[in-house]
This record gives sequence, C-alpha cells and structure tokens, in this order.
Amino acid sequence: MASPPSTAGTPDVTGSQDVAAPRLPAGPRGSWLPTLRLIRQPRAAMEGWVQQYGDPFLLRALNGPVVVTGREDLIRTIHGQDPAIYSPFATGTMVPLMGSWSMLILEGDPHRRERRLMMPMFHGDRMKAYGDSIRQIVVEQFAAHRQRGELTALDLMTDISLETIVRTIFGGDDRELVMRLMDASRRVVAGANPLLFFTPKAHFSCWGLSPWDRWEAAKRELFELLDRVIVDRSESETDRDDILSMLCAATYEDGQPITREHIYSELMTFLFAGHETTALSLTWAIDHLYRNPGVLSQLRRELDSLDDDSPAKLAAAPYLKATIQETLRIHPIVTETLRKLKAPLRLGDYTLPAGMAVGLSTVLAHHNPATYPDPESFRPERFIERSYSPFEYMPFGGGHRRCIGAAFASYEMAMVLGTLVKRFEFELTDPLPAVPRRRNITIGPSSPVPFRVVGERPSAAVNV
Repeated sequence: MASPPSTAGTPDVTGSQDVAAPRLPAGPRGSWLPTLRLIRQPRAAMEGWVQQYGDPFLLRALNGPVVVTGREDLIRTIHGQDPAIYSPFATGTMVPLMGSWSMLILEGDPHRRERRLMMPMFHGDRMKAYGDSIRQIVVEQFAAHRQRGELTALDLMTDISLETIVRTIFGGDDRELVMRLMDASRRVVAGANPLLFFTPKAHFSCWGLSPWDRWEAAKRELFELLDRVIVDRSESETDRDDILSMLCAATYEDGQPITREHIYSELMTFLFAGHETTALSLTWAIDHLYRNPGVLSQLRRELDSLDDDSPAKLAAAPYLKATIQETLRIHPIVTETLRKLKAPLRLGDYTLPAGMAVGLSTVLAHHNPATYPDPESFRPERFIERSYSPFEYMPFGGGHRRCIGAAFASYEMAMVLGTLVKRFEFELTDPLPAVPRRRNITIGPSSPVPFRVVGERPSAAVNV
C-alpha cells in the first residue's frame, strides 16, 4: 500500500502567544459509555454534558480525548489559528476506511495540493452543467418509485442522490452500468457500521461475519467495478466531464499523475461526504416542509412565481435556499468537526496541550437560542432576515478544511427539492415526525418518512 506524501518539516508553531501549563475542562468519566452515548444520541449527550460541566467540556472518546465546544467565541478562536497547528483526528480509524489519500486524512502541503487539484471540479460552470441532469434524475426516479407504490422520502432521496453521484462523479453513462454502480455503492454505505468510525478495535475479521468483513467485501466489490470503469476511461479518447474521468486524466503541478489508490480514496470520500449526507438532508427537508404548511405555501408561491424553473432560476430562488439552510441548521448531518493539536492552544479559560483534539460542535452551535431564537422551530425566514457568521452556522465545517463539495451539495438540494415541490402534491402518512438517529458517521431520521402523492400541481410544467 502506498503511503501519503510526507508531512515532515511542518513548522513548530504554537496556538497562543501565552502558553501556560495545561488546564483542561471537566467532562464525563470513562470512555466506553460516553462514546456509546454520543453514538446513540449525539445532541442529547452534548447538551447534557454542557449543562453538567459547562462549555467547553472534555470528552474521553474511544478514539482519543476531545475538548468540545459550541460557543461562537471559542469556535472563532479555533478557526483563527494557523492551520499548521492542526492535524486530522483519528487517522488510525479513518485510513483503513477511506484510504491514505482521502482529503479527510491528508494534512499540510499534501492537503493544500489536493484541494487545489479538486476545487475546480466542483465549482463554477462545471457544477452548473450538472443541473439539467440532476432534474432529469429526479423526474425518472420519482416515476419509478411511484410506480412501485411504496413511497418514502428516504428511499427516493437515496436513489436520487446515489444516481447523481454515479453519473456526475463515477461517470455512469448507460443504464446497466448505472444500476451496477448504484447497487455496489449502496452496499458500501449499508455496511458502514457506526463503531467502525469510532474505534480501530472494531476493525477485525471473524470468518467473514464481522462488521469489518462485511465492509471489506462491499468495498472490494465496488472497487472491482470501478477498476473496469477506470480502464475504460484510460483507453477512451472521448472528452468527458465526470469527476472520475477528470481524476484519471489529472496531474499535479509537478506533472505527477494520480495513483489508482488515490482515486479510490477520493471516490470513497465523495460517496460518504456527498451521497449519503445529501440524501439525509433532503429527507429531513421533506419531513419539515410537509409538517409546516405555512413554510410549504411560501415556498410554492416562490416557485410558482419564477419565469421558468431552469437550474439557474432554482439555484437563485431565495426562499428555497433559505429552506435548505434551515434544514441543515436543525439537522447538521455531522454533529461535530474534529482537529488534533500539534501545539498548545489557549481556548478561553483553558490551555490545551499538544496531542489533545478540539471538537467544534455544529449541533450545539446551531441550536444556541441566543443565536437562533426558538431553535426547534423550522423557520427559513431566519436566513432571509439576517446572515450568520461561519462561527455560528457551519453545516459543511469551516476553515481550511471546509467541505469542497459544499456548493455542489447545496446546488443539488435546490434542484431536487425545487423540482419535487413545484411538480407534485404530497401528503405524509406517518403522523409522528422523525427524530435524529445515528447511521454511521452521519445522523439521519429515525423514520424513512413515508408519503403518498395527492396529484400533480397545476404549475407542474418542468423543462427536463
């Protein structure tokens, strides 16, 4: 197995000019029980610890100690440091899952080089070119699910998001290939047991029956299929605009090509950071919209008022954008972002030593009543009435490691939600709203959010 580029020579920096002896905040005792509580009920666990110990608090997690905060001033302090004082958290757990070349794991110059290479693939005209394809996928997948007669938002959004990944990232261009890539990708996501992401002790084999065995088998199946696609891309002389084709043809600034293992790592990152997170966010959006008639009516009025429902118009619709932002506020898919300190850091009243990790709690920041009055209410108007700093609102992380696919994810959500709400009348069939539940590294709804179609809306003409 190839190793990622060396980060030797990183400057010896400190996170504070006044570094005193380490002083850590209080927190829950032990590691197993707090970690299991965090896995099962992350928001309730964090809010309970804040009430008991204050903010910040120390969590002795199975994959390392973390000082967790949801305070805007402390998040600002963490983001305000030289990025060189941070390294990725729990790489011993993540490398076997994502591979050595994932941007979730790289640091220093290799991380900066990777971002420079990848950023153009997710922004500007290239991203917008995918708009019509996404809307076509929405219409086709909705028709297929409707024909089967059992409609749930989670299944529909999973298939829409997965086919979007397969077509725009993996480059599936015929129906048979698309279906095979979708099936293999679905098995990889389904095989991601939460414990695999929280401790390397779960990475053990047991006659093919352990969670690790199931994960490895699913991943091997997907990689074998991608191998054939990569060979086809390498031999083809046709210019293609999918991410996999661009990765196969890309070189770094020094002319060095990308290795096969490198491509695998990035594709796995896209699958987890791009597919499942978007599907879950869209499912939450449907659950909230159709339980809040006033919000739904306002969104419909906006969509009906558009001159046309082209990708450009949907992407620019302010209330649709605010609806997506409010969904990501209430239900951030990743509850915290984590970084490990290479040097001491003064954080409020505490001094954290090198080797300690800091956790920026998105779920705490997004439910702070001082920032978001009545934080449990679904009010997209919040994002029209005012703007929020990146230390108050951070659904895609922040700082130098902010998700490079953030713009693409928001764009995809606008295409999907705008198309469905404009075209169809829905009715939820479960009287109880979904509640957050751990899936793997992500948090999703406890219910698949079943619904039925009442009919097509009068303004349902869509140019696809």
